[in-house]
Amino acid sequence: MTPSPCLVVIRGYPHDEGALLTLDRPSVVLGRRDAEWTPDIGFDNAYVSRKHAEIACENGICRVTDFDSKHGTEVNGIRLTPFEPVVLRASDLIAFSKGAVCLAFSDRGWEETMELDLGRDAALLLAETNDVALDPIRQVLTVRGTPFPFTEKEFKCVELLLRRERRFVGKEEIARYVWPERTGEDGTLAAGAEEINSLLYRIRKKTGPVLNIENVRGKGFVLSLSSLAEKFV
Repeated sequence: MTPSPCLVVIRGYPHDEGALLTLDRPSVVLGRRDAEWTPDIGFDNAYVSRKHAEIACENGICRVTDFDSKHGTEVNGIRLTPFEPVVLRASDLIAFSKGAVCLAFSDRGWEETMELDLGRDAALLLAETNDVALDPIRQVLTVRGTPFPFTEKEFKCVELLLRRERRFVGKEEIARYVWPERTGEDGTLAAGAEEINSLLYRIRKKTGPVLNIENVRGKGFVLSLSSLAEKFV
C-alpha cells in the first residue's frame, strides 16, 4: 500500500512542530479556523485566511492552490498566483502569510520522509554552497558536516539572509519575515532595531567566522558565502 502524501509542520499553531498532517483525501482545504468555519486542516493565526489554500491530489500528483488569500501562499519562497495550481515536489516548503505558517511536503509518507527527504540530498535545502545546507525542520545550519543549531527566530533570519545572499536585506524586511505575527494590519512593525541587532549578534556569536554578515549603514545586512569555505576550519 502506497503511503499517503503528508505535510510536516514547521510552524503552525495549534499543531506541534514536527507534527504529521496526512493528505488522505482527494482535496484538502487549509485555513484559519473559527467558531463558524473549520477547514480540513486548521490553524489559529489571524494572518491566515479562513479558506487560505487547497491541496488536491490525483494519480499520485499533488497541487497547491492559493484561494486569493489576503497575505498569500508561497512555495519555496515564490508567491503563488491566486487560483493557479502549482505541482508539489518532495521537500517543497509551503508558507502562508510570509512564514506565519510553514509546512514541508512529502509525497512518500513519514517513514520514508525521515530517510529520504531529510538527508543531505533533499533536506529542504534553501541554500547549498560550499557545503552549506539549511534544514528548516531541525532549524540547523550545516557547514561541511558541522551543525549550528538555532532558535526559531535566529533560523528564520539566517534563512532569509541566505536566500538573499550578497543582496541587501533591510531591517524592516527582517522584522516582517522573522516576526510576522507581530506585524500590524497597517504594516507597522513590533520588532525594533535594537531587537534585530540583538538577534544578529546572537547569530554571529553562534557561528563565529562561518557567516560573514555585514552591517550596511545601520539600515540592514548583507550575507556573503564567497569566502566561507576558506574561513571555516
